[in-house]
Amino acid sequence: MPRFSYKAHDAQDRVLSGTMEGATVDEVLDRLDGKQLTPISVDELNFDGTKREQTFFEKVNDAIVSMQNKVPYREVVFFTRQLATMLDGGVPLTRALEKLAGPEKQVFKKIILQVADDIGIGHTFSDAIAKHPGAFNNMYVAVVRSGEVAGALNEVLDQLATYMENIEAMKSKIKAAMRYPTFIAGFVVILVIGILWKLVPVFESVYASLGGELPKPTKVLVFASNLVRTRLPLVIVLLILLIIGFKFAMTNPSVKLFFDKHFFKFPVFGGIIRKNILATYCRTMALLMDAGTPILEATQIAGAVVNNSLYAKVLEDVYNNLRQGELLSATLEKTGEFPVLVSQLVSTGEESGKVDDLLRKAAEFYEREIKNVVDSLASIIEPFLIIILGAVVGLILIALYFPIFSIGKLIGR
Repeated sequence: MPRFSYKAHDAQDRVLSGTMEGATVDEVLDRLDGKQLTPISVDELNFDGTKREQTFFEKVNDAIVSMQNKVPYREVVFFTRQLATMLDGGVPLTRALEKLAGPEKQVFKKIILQVADDIGIGHTFSDAIAKHPGAFNNMYVAVVRSGEVAGALNEVLDQLATYMENIEAMKSKIKAAMRYPTFIAGFVVILVIGILWKLVPVFESVYASLGGELPKPTKVLVFASNLVRTRLPLVIVLLILLIIGFKFAMTNPSVKLFFDKHFFKFPVFGGIIRKNILATYCRTMALLMDAGTPILEATQIAGAVVNNSLYAKVLEDVYNNLRQGELLSATLEKTGEFPVLVSQLVSTGEESGKVDDLLRKAAEFYEREIKNVVDSLASIIEPFLIIILGAVVGLILIALYFPIFSIGKLIGR
């Protein structure tokens, strides 16, 4: 059944937001009316939580609004750990929020104080934070809501803080893995620009004084040099347009699915990204199920958290099969995108009633795998980078010096 996000005013003119399943928009509007809520907006959602049938400009506008209200993940992690500690120590929720807001940056400080105000006028903590997706995503809200229902908010927040710390550590490792290749790529670009800017014009003037026809590789190199020296602003504009074009293409679901699917074939990094997705899925499902979130809702949230259109589509199939009464282990195995390790551990967990524990073990396994690859990444990738650097510089020098072999003939003329 389709899922919709909504914003609505209640009887006290407070703005509420959330998600609701319904056959049509009209059904959702009727259900909101039955709860004495006045709708502000109702949008149909894709399985991964994004709005369906948005234009490119609507997506750009949403991205700008999101950037303005975006809170760095690291800050939310630290806030969650502090809040869990303060609640465990017996500090009331609103007082803890007001204390934690003090040292935060302006955007996050404003959000925390707004959450505290909303709680003060009767909102639950989960409803209050749901208004601020730039800081608290769907997974965060679902875990908090489960903790409120169970009456164990401090314990759930402690688990959530641990989860977020693990995710942040994994992100840091992947970023660290990308620094060395990024540095080499930047060095190659600067080196090539330097050769085109300074070295090629010297050889070009020599070749021009001798006359004669230049080889095609050298012509291409001279053309590139002239382009960099005389049309650099145009080159920069073209690069920006290329990036914008790529971003625009990625708003097309089919293009994004193709890119996300085939990126896994990229040497080394494709494997790291796939393992990171598997670790994120397993740890998210473990946290949500341990907090008491229904498995269908947990699967929907996991589809949004993995941040990959291929796995979002796969998890939508998993969700549909679960609604038909199939076991999670059977549906994961059927997709072909989850390794035997995951499906077997889930199957064992279903038999023992400890699915969340075994999913957590699967997450720890993949996190160790990523750590091992990242730790040895420099030794793995260094030879390839040296070969690429040598190939780029070598091709430029061959094109540059190729005409020298015919200089004798030109001088003889």
